Parts: sequence; structure tokens; C-alpha cells
Amino acid sequence: TLPQILQGCGCRAYVFMRPGPHEKDLPSQAFWWQGPDGSRVLAFRITGSYGTGERTDLAEHIGKAVQAKPPELDDTMAFFGVGNHGGGPTRRQIEAIRTPAAGSEDLDIRFSTPQAYFDAIAQQVGSLPVVADELQMHAVGCYSAVSELKRVHRQAECALLVAERIVSLAKLWADRPAPKAALDGAWFSLCFHQFHDILGGCSIKDGLDDAIAALKRVTLTAQELTIDAGRAIAQRVDTRGPGGAVVLFNPFPYRSQQFVEYEPWTGWQPWQAGGWGLADDQGQPVAVQLVETRDAATSSGHGLTRIVFRADLPPLGYRLYRFAPGVPQADTPVAVRATPTSLENEYLTVRLDPASGAIVSCVERASGLELVGEGGWNVAQVLEDTSDTWSHGIRRFEEAGAGIIGEFGAAKITVAEAEGPMQASLLVERTYESSTWLQQIILRAGERELLVRNWLCWQGRWRVVKLAFDAPTDAPASAHDVPFGWLARPCDGAEVPTQMWVDVSGPARSDPAQTVGLAVLDDGKYGCDVNGGRLRLTILRCPPYAYHIPHAPGSKLRYDWIDQGPQEFTLVLRPHVGDWREAGIVRRARELNLGVTPITMHAHTGERPTVDSLAELTSAELELTALKPAEDGDGYVLRVADRHGRGGAGELRWLGQCVPVSVEPFQVVTLRLRLRDGRWRAERCTMLETPLE
Repeated sequence: TLPQILQGCGCRAYVFMRPGPHEKDLPSQAFWWQGPDGSRVLAFRITGSYGTGERTDLAEHIGKAVQAKPPELDDTMAFFGVGNHGGGPTRRQIEAIRTPAAGSEDLDIRFSTPQAYFDAIAQQVGSLPVVADELQMHAVGCYSAVSELKRVHRQAECALLVAERIVSLAKLWADRPAPKAALDGAWFSLCFHQFHDILGGCSIKDGLDDAIAALKRVTLTAQELTIDAGRAIAQRVDTRGPGGAVVLFNPFPYRSQQFVEYEPWTGWQPWQAGGWGLADDQGQPVAVQLVETRDAATSSGHGLTRIVFRADLPPLGYRLYRFAPGVPQADTPVAVRATPTSLENEYLTVRLDPASGAIVSCVERASGLELVGEGGWNVAQVLEDTSDTWSHGIRRFEEAGAGIIGEFGAAKITVAEAEGPMQASLLVERTYESSTWLQQIILRAGERELLVRNWLCWQGRWRVVKLAFDAPTDAPASAHDVPFGWLARPCDGAEVPTQMWVDVSGPARSDPAQTVGLAVLDDGKYGCDVNGGRLRLTILRCPPYAYHIPHAPGSKLRYDWIDQGPQEFTLVLRPHVGDWREAGIVRRARELNLGVTPITMHAHTGERPTVDSLAELTSAELELTALKPAEDGDGYVLRVADRHGRGGAGELRWLGQCVPVSVEPFQVVTLRLRLRDGRWRAERCTMLETPLE
């Protein structure tokens, strides 16, 4: 999808060195790189390297670039200079190149620029080949090195997206100026830390510790901006009534019915003993279930309360909920049950192996179809990984050592919540050597998914840990989340990057007329592989920091080892019968990562209603990927992407006005909304917020 993003930002050409010829075959040194929406940029793969050190004999280097030149072009490029990332030429190199340049009769050697090269070939590029594929084949270990860095990066990204949306609401509904300088500074820091040797996790420990701290600061800044904006709106909402109030903000342009966990302040009074209840903005009782609090001080007679309930929120807006003693408690029949080896709701029956802790069965009750393959789900594998921090030269981790050398096992399964109106859950604790892995597996009422919270404490070296899931199909296909789209990849076991979700689907082994599959959604993992019907999410790797071949292990007295100690992350396992696009996978992955914002508020008068909505996209094929105040302060910018690769059309309902919106397959559309003569006017613009040519 990068060609479209480059085009949308005014870039018409792309120069790269990786993947090299040994990593990916390409039809030409220069070619058209085409995205799935049809956007194209001219691409050029550097011959050799972008740097040549301090060498002055560059005739062979230049000759290889000339040999690689496509016959239909008169020009090529050869990069040279000192430095790790391109560097600059020395005087000696310049003089050494001038000599053969002056004496050559059939070769004109010029010191120039990439832009001059692309200008020179502009009239000759019509017959260049087209590559409609990803260029992503180098250093697969970077997708998973330094787990904490990866997760705080995801959190920072998503927190900023939410902040922009709530800031936009506050500007419109509370006349609160957008904190542009703070947002810009946070985005700058996030983008800076996306530099490949930082986000790739292959710097020294000191540098990555700083990066983690900086990204946590980005998240904190974004959360503070979100809370400030949310409070500015909530202070104008009429919250009068007994007890306390919480205003829940929905960052998505559709009605959202999500489970929310919240700790209402009850003055240390136990919820049930005090007769507390929850009501919506109309005063109607809302069913809740008490769940375990995060603190370790609460006892049965004194402490905090944590509740889980299903909130019903308007599109890109808010709704007020009230908690108070004496509020009628909603009728709450049991909807989910657990035993030491099973979980069941109205849609799914799930069974665990008591010895290994793996999920060995998940049956969709309506069809009777088994959704777990013979290899099981949630199988925690340990592989040997003696590759360097980048994992140079490998495509799958079976090439980096002896393959699978063990699994987390000796399971201890505890029923955490035996039954309830909202959820039931199991605690599964497993070990591998000196490492422990605790999971809370939650099944909720009305949901066709498992929520899996993870607390892993790892102690080990030269290993990679993967979580494996087997789908019961003999003809699998995999789909992977990429920016503004998705990508089908071969199920060949290669390690590949993914964003918030990955799915494997195919004809059911027991009933080939039915399609079955499993999507694994994550909140901060980026590496995975799919081999046949087996999907494996890469959880961690533990080489030394910045260990680069040909360093000889043991030649240093001490090493810093990656991913030692505790880490937390959350997964959603979303099995489905039928096509994955109909299973709400993309939408649910965004909800997992962006989430609802709660703003606790005291009782006061206000001119704003207890529920309101700013905007709605009426088509399920349209995904809002950004809403922000315009960079020049005039209006708002919305970015809408095609969610499933099928294209679609609908309306943007914005403050009572309707704007038609349509996207072609995999297309991203950027709209600018400005108030003119009392009405909002929408116009298409580039990703840089300039008018389309």
C-alpha cells in the first residue's frame, strides 16, 4: 500500500537498496511499483550498496550499476560515499571518479541527484515493468525484537489518533482551541522513533531504553490531551443526579456496543452491600458484573469496585452513564459459564487440555463446526534462535537453529469466574524451564471471540517464543493487516510483518462447503508466520542487543539480553464460519487498540445533552483512519479508507449534513471540511491537506 501513500504525499519516485537481489527477484533495476489501488511510483533499486566506505577505486562499482541498467533507459545511478546510512563523498573519491569520467568515450559520468535521474528518464519509462507486490523481505527479526518497544509504539500511535478525534470534538462542542503545538511535538517524537534502527529494536540497550521512555511520554501526552478535551466537553454536559457520572467517548464513526471495564468511586463502599447500580442517560438500569480490581488492598467489606458492562455509544460521540446507591439493578441472568476445562456462551463451546493448557476445541454451536485444527490453539512454542538481532539471512526461524525445542506446559488452570451475565474466565499458568506465562482467557456474553490477557515472565537466551493456532482446513489462505489495507501472503512458513490482525481461513476439513477460519488480533505484536493452516504469532526474541554477525559470541565479557523479565499484552481470538471480511475482524482490531475513553464527572448543570454524535459513516466498507483539526486551523481533515478491499459508497453524516463518500478497492480518500456561509463544505485533498490537482 506504500505507493498510494507516497503518491498522496506528493512523492513520485522511490529509491531503495533492500530487499537485495538475494532476497527478492525483481524484473528490472528501475520499474513501476504499484499499490493494490492502482497507484504507481517509479522505483529504483541501488546496485551494490548506498555506501562504499573510503574506497577510491570505484570503477567496478560503477560498472555493475551500468550493467544493471534497463536497455530502454539511457541513464542509471551509482551511489557512493562514506558512512553507515549513505554518508558523503570524500575529496579523494571525487577526484578518483573524475579521472575515468574524463577519459571515457562511451560513458558520461555525472555528479547529480536522484531527482535529476528521474527527470532524465521521464520520457523513457512507459515500457518499464510493473511490480504489484510488497518489497518487504529483509531482516525479519526486527518485527519482534524488543517487545516493550513494539507495544509502546502501538500505544503511542493509537493514543495520538484518539487524541486528535477527541480534541476535534472539544473544539466543536466546547470551543476549546486545538493544542496544535503539543500534538505536533508528540507526532514528531513518534515519527522520529520509527527510524529503522530504533523501531527495529536493533540498537544498543541504552538507546532503546531511551526510545521506550520517549514513546511512553508520547502516550502520556496524548492521553492528557484526550482527558483535557473530554473534560472540557463533559463539563458542559448536564450531569445532575445522585452518585457519580462517567461520560464515555466513542472514537469510531459507527454505533459501538463494546464491553467497558470501569472502577466507579463508591466511597470505599462495596457495590452490592451499598445497593449501587448503573443507569444510562435515560435512567434505565444497565446490567453489570463485578470483576476483580487491579489493587491488592480490596477486601470483601472495604475497598474499590470494578465492573464490566456493555456500553451502547453513538457514532463518534459520547453517552452519559450514572452510578449511585439505590439505582435499580438490571435483571442479570447467567449467560456465560466456565469449568476447569471449558468455557461456553450462546455461540461457542470451548474446551482446554488440562495438561498443556492449550485450546483443543472450539465448536460453533449453531453449525456444530469444529474451528480448532489438530494442532490446537494457544500452543506456546519455544524455538532455538541463534540468528543475530536483525536475523539476517533467514526467512523463517526454523532456519535459525534446531527449530521447536520445547513448549510451555505443566498447566495449572483455575476458574476465575465460574459464571456471569457478562463473562466467565479461566486463569491458565504454564511454565518452560524458569519462565512462567499466566493467561486470563475470557468469554463474554453475545461474543464470538476469546479475549486473552497475557502476563509472561521470560528468562532465556537464544530463543524465540511463538503462540501457535491451527485452523482445520487443507486449503488455507492468509490475510494480513497492512497500513490502509490488507495483503494475502503464501502460507509457506515465512516470517512476515503484520499490524493489528492476521487471519487464516479455508474450506472446513469436516465440511468443505463451509469456510472456517481464525483471526488473531493483537495490541503490540508485529511478527508472525503461517505454514499451511498453522498460524503462529511471534511473542518475543532474546538475542543480545545489537548483536551483528560476524561478531563471535563470547568475545565480550558481558551482554545485554533482549526481552528478559515480565511483559504484558492482550490478544483476541476471533474464529469465524464464512469469509473473514464478514466477521468484523478489522473493526474489532481497531476497537482493541483505540478503545473507549471514560471521563468521570461530578454532578453539575450543563447546556449539552447527555448523549450526542458528531459524525457517522453509513457503510461498513468505509473505515475512518484519521479525524483531526486542519494544519492551517481552517476546518477538519478526515481520512477514509476502504476497509475490506472491495470498495464501497455511503454517506458521511456530519453535524446534521450528509456528504456522499465513495472509495475504490484499497483506496484512501482524504476530505477537508470547512464551515462556509453556515454550512459545512467537503472537498477532496491530498494527504498533505492541499487541494487535489
